[in-house]
Amino acid sequence: MRTFVQYARQIGVASLLGTGLLAIFNPVAEAACLSGRCSQNGLIFSEASGDFAITNVTGRGTAANPFVVYQDVWGLDISLAISRLPSTPQHSVFNRPGFAISIVSRNLTGAFWRFYDHELQETAGYASSENDGLSFAQAIGPARPYTSSHYDRADEITDVRDFINFHRGRGVNAGETVRFNYFITDTIPTQKFFVRQRPDYRTNTSPTPAVAPSPPVDQPTPSASLIKPSQPEPPTVVVSQPSPQLPVPVIPQPIPQPPVPAVVVAQSVPQIRQEPVLPQPISEPSTAMMGLLAIFVGRVVKRH
Repeated sequence: MRTFVQYARQIGVASLLGTGLLAIFNPVAEAACLSGRCSQNGLIFSEASGDFAITNVTGRGTAANPFVVYQDVWGLDISLAISRLPSTPQHSVFNRPGFAISIVSRNLTGAFWRFYDHELQETAGYASSENDGLSFAQAIGPARPYTSSHYDRADEITDVRDFINFHRGRGVNAGETVRFNYFITDTIPTQKFFVRQRPDYRTNTSPTPAVAPSPPVDQPTPSASLIKPSQPEPPTVVVSQPSPQLPVPVIPQPIPQPPVPAVVVAQSVPQIRQEPVLPQPISEPSTAMMGLLAIFVGRVVKRH
C-alpha cells in the first residue's frame, strides 16, 4: 500500500515537472505579465504611452514562431517599448540581432481604421535615424513583403525615418482585431526602443518630406515661366499710368480757346475808333466859330 502511494506521489511530481517544462518550452506559452508590461523569452514588452493596454505576449521571436503582442487600442497615437535586446543574444534573424514580431490590435476607438502606421524610434518621440542600426530588417529581401490580416499594401520609408504604413484592403471596423507581421533588426542594439503606432494615420507627414523636395524643385521653373508671362502685365500697368498723362495734353487744348476772346477784343476796337470820329466833327465847328468871332470882334474894335 505504501509502495502504491509513493508511486502515485512520484507520478504526481513527475507530471508537475512535465507540465512546468512544457510551460517553459512551449512556443506559444503566455508571457509573465504585470500591470503595463509582459516578459517573454528574455524581452520585456511594456506600455510607453497611454490609450492602449498589452493583454498578452506569446511566441519565441523566430521566423517560424514570432512574438505576438496582443493589445487593446482606444487611442490614435500609442507607443510600445521593447527592452533587453542586447542581453538576449539568442534573438537573431538574417544574421542580425533582431526578431520576428506580430502585433495584434483590437480596435476600441469606435472609429474605422483606413490606415495603420508603425514607426521605430530609439528615443520616444524622435524618428529613428539612418545610422542608428534600428530598422524593419532594412535591405533584406526575405523580410518582405510585410503582411496584415486587413490591409493589402504596406509602404515603407527607410531614409528619413523607419516606418511602415499599411493601407488599402478592407480596413478595420470598430470592435475588430487586426494583425501585422514584420521583422525588427538592430545592428547596434540598445537596451530599449519603441514601436510607435498610429491607427488611421495617412502617410502625408512622413512620405511627403522624402518625396516633396523633388516636386518643389521642378515646380519653381514652371512657376517662374508663368511669372514671366505675368510680368508683361506690369507694362500694362505702366501703360495705364500714361493715361493720367493724357489729361496733361488735354489740358493745353483749352489754351487754344483764348483766341476766341481775342476776336471779341478785336470787335470792340472798331467801337472805340467810332467814338473819336464823332467828337472830331463837333470840335472842328467850334474852333471855326471861335475864329470868326475873333475876326469880327477885331474889326469892331478897329472901327471904334
